[in-house]
Amino acid sequence: MTPTILVIGPGAVGLTLAAGFRGAGASVAVLGRSAADERRLAASGFAATGPDGRTTRVAGLLSARALRAPACAAFFCVKSGDAARAAAAARRLIAADAPVVALQNGIGHETKFRRAFGSRRTVIGVCYFAADRPAPGQVRLNGGDDVLLARAPGNDTALATAAGLLTTAGFRVRLKESEAGMLWTKAAFNAAVNPLAAACAVESGRLAEDPALRELSLRALSEAAAAAEAAGHPLDYPDMAEKLLASARNAPRQRNSMLQDLAAGRRTEANAILGPLLTAARRRGTPAPTLELLSAVIARLERRLSR
Repeated sequence: MTPTILVIGPGAVGLTLAAGFRGAGASVAVLGRSAADERRLAASGFAATGPDGRTTRVAGLLSARALRAPACAAFFCVKSGDAARAAAAARRLIAADAPVVALQNGIGHETKFRRAFGSRRTVIGVCYFAADRPAPGQVRLNGGDDVLLARAPGNDTALATAAGLLTTAGFRVRLKESEAGMLWTKAAFNAAVNPLAAACAVESGRLAEDPALRELSLRALSEAAAAAEAAGHPLDYPDMAEKLLASARNAPRQRNSMLQDLAAGRRTEANAILGPLLTAARRRGTPAPTLELLSAVIARLERRLSR
């Protein structure tokens, strides 16, 4: 029987991974919130549009609930707040020695995955590509192909397997020696982009084009970098401002994940992204007025969802 890769969370990131794995000829199963979602994907597949505008049909997916043998690898693409629930739901579907790759935004989920699967099998990573779900049954990759995976004590075998699968699927994999540095750097990046664009309901390109939005984004980045350094986790890259603006210019049509969540009536990952940064800033007396304001605005928008 052909080994199957399990993708947990068929959102924008999950479907982008699934498209890559299927394009490389792998057997792929998806685990969604409901059996109906899985059956729909298995029956109809989805349309994947690349940065060049070309659209391909991704078919042949399996429903995770119908798997007859445990998956040979698992990639978790759920929200940070859903990590524990998703790990519990997927555990029985994953082979006992299979690598488990967690690709979440924010900080704090890593301990939940290690608790569920053990340190040897767990690989923590982050994605630096822009993916959107403009409509049901569609995913659009707006730019980028980077996936960072962190080395941790004892996870060398799982790390090598995960990196090999992602590389074969067309992603550019980079290995990081500091998991904490990788996560805090990505959190700072997200903190400077996601809440501002979500609050203003604009695509990422506007953050680079509009002078006022660009200034606010760079202020948020500066505050996030200071908070991370105060917590003992200086950012991995000294040119983060240039990287942030280049990312916005390279994927101008991207609706970031917070904007996608609010548009779909879902709660965002603001707590997982902004929470650790603000906690570090407050504990060490590091001013973060822009981050505080953005956090308050997103919280208010989320409260409206429940009305």
